[in-house]
Amino acid sequence: MAILTFLGTRGEIKEKTENHFYHSSLLIQLSQPYPFRLLLDYGRIHAYDLSLLQPDALLITHAHPDHYLWTLQKADSAVPVYLTQETMEYGSFTPCNPQIFVPYQQFSVGPCQIMSYRVLHSIRCPAVGFKITLPDYQVLAYNPDLVDIIVKEHILPGVDYYIGDGSTVKTNLVRRKGEMLFGHTRISTQINWCKKYGIQNIIFTHLGQDTIAHENNFPELYPECVLAYDQMKITI
Repeated sequence: MAILTFLGTRGEIKEKTENHFYHSSLLIQLSQPYPFRLLLDYGRIHAYDLSLLQPDALLITHAHPDHYLWTLQKADSAVPVYLTQETMEYGSFTPCNPQIFVPYQQFSVGPCQIMSYRVLHSIRCPAVGFKITLPDYQVLAYNPDLVDIIVKEHILPGVDYYIGDGSTVKTNLVRRKGEMLFGHTRISTQINWCKKYGIQNIIFTHLGQDTIAHENNFPELYPECVLAYDQMKITI
C-alpha cells in the first residue's frame, strides 16, 4: 500500500486558485517493507520546506523552476536528489547530494525500482518521465510536463496509474522550432494513450490556465480521469 499526496498541482502560470496554488509535486509514502518517502519534483513555489517534508529521496523531471528549485535558488539539504546531468548543469545552484542517472537505465531508490525515460517537452531543458515500480508491484508513470513520450510502446504497457500533464484541455500548446516539438499535449491525447495500453487509473496534475477554466465541467467532459488538487491524497 502507498499513499500519494499531491503537494502542488499548478503549472508555471500566473493564475492560482485555492486548489491549485503550489507548483506540481508528488509525495509517495510507503510503509512496507519499511517506511520510505519519495518526492517527485520540488519547484519554486512549494507547500513545505524539505526540512519539514523529510523525504528520503527526490526525483526531478527537468530544470524548469516550477519543478526544480535549484534552477533559481539554493537549498541546503542532505536529501539525495536524483537528476540528469543536463538538469544539474542548467540550474544556477546545485543540490548538496546530487545523484546523476542516465535515461533508460533502471535504478533503485529505497524499495522502489525506477526507470526514467525521455519525453518531448522543452528544447533547452530536456525532460524525463518516471516509471516507478512500488514494493507491491504496482506501477506508476509520472509525466507532469510533456508533448510526447518517446517509445511509448516500451514505457506504458503494465502501468497501473498514469499521472500526466494537465496543462490544457482544448487549447493547442504544442509548438515547433525546425524539426523539434515543444510545449504541452492535450489531456484528451494522453487519455487516448492510456486507453490504448489499458491504463484505467488516470490522474492529471500541473494544471494550466485552460484546464483550470474547464475544471467545473471537467467530470462531464472526461469521466474516466480526475484532476488532482493541492493536498489531494490517494491510497493505492
